[in-house]
Amino acid sequence: MRLQRILILLTIIILTPLNAFAAGECGLSCCIAGASSSGVTLASRFGISLQYEYSYMKPLREGSTEVTSGYVLDKKFAEGAAEYKAPTEMVMQKYSLIGSYPVTSNFMLIGIVPYVINDMTMRHRIGSMVMDMKMDTVSGIGDALLFAYYTFYQDEPVRPTLRFSGGLGIKTPTGKNNEKDKNGQLYHAMMQPGTGSWDPLFMVNGMVFLDPVWLQANVFYHLTTKGDSGYEFGDQLSADIISRYQMFKYMNIGLEVNGVYAGKDKDHDSRFATNTALLDNTSNTGLFAVYVTPAIQVKIPNTGGSFEIKYQQPVYQSVNGIQQVIDWRILASITWNF
Repeated sequence: MRLQRILILLTIIILTPLNAFAAGECGLSCCIAGASSSGVTLASRFGISLQYEYSYMKPLREGSTEVTSGYVLDKKFAEGAAEYKAPTEMVMQKYSLIGSYPVTSNFMLIGIVPYVINDMTMRHRIGSMVMDMKMDTVSGIGDALLFAYYTFYQDEPVRPTLRFSGGLGIKTPTGKNNEKDKNGQLYHAMMQPGTGSWDPLFMVNGMVFLDPVWLQANVFYHLTTKGDSGYEFGDQLSADIISRYQMFKYMNIGLEVNGVYAGKDKDHDSRFATNTALLDNTSNTGLFAVYVTPAIQVKIPNTGGSFEIKYQQPVYQSVNGIQQVIDWRILASITWNF
């Protein structure tokens, strides 16, 4: 049923009248959102994009080994715990509105405003009693991003076959990071819509076009800082190798390999720290993961519109401590260039 709801929602997104949106490529937001930096391009016209991201998390890993919630609870009780909670399922959804404006032929400004919806189910053990509990949905405006993107070199002004670009950006603390449940307890830091921090962003990009195939490589670095709640997420480094093939005049297919490294979080003021939940221990943060991402893009003939769908599947995940990891992710976008 959950998969059916996803497919229905993606269909609604794709069939929404395209003149309701506009856009440059959506990939930059994927990177900054933690998926990948794939698809970053420079457009020659003002554009708007609406992107939807659905991440399904179920497996628990200890290092690179998959474990169960029962294993986690048994392990903590063997260490002397009287109460403990471990996640069993998490769904993270994100809607991103992305605007791009070409200041010059080589310089572009990009703005991203996300809206996030996070749901989680936990397994809670108290003594010999074990129960499953669904947490309240946490939703709201996320952290907005501003990015300046510059092309250092391209061999042709209109249809380049070789291009090198780079960019600098800032993630702003527009999302709330102090949401609480009905008992007045802070939700886990990763469930919060925002981080409360101002974070610099860095990116370099190279592209080669060999008609009908183009290849692209991106490297992206997210330097995190301490938020106003005292929590600091780990720095993130991601890299992508992307290929696209023009199957038909208005259709491209692609395949990507996406790598992500995230450092450990720091809870400087111990506002989120507890001894009774897996997610509230920063030793269970930081990872290295590799994903494979097939994609399909369809352009609307004689317009500046297109839509794209990607499916992201992890092929390797190694975590610090024990963590719940991505099982699969879907990304869909509608774009329009004016």
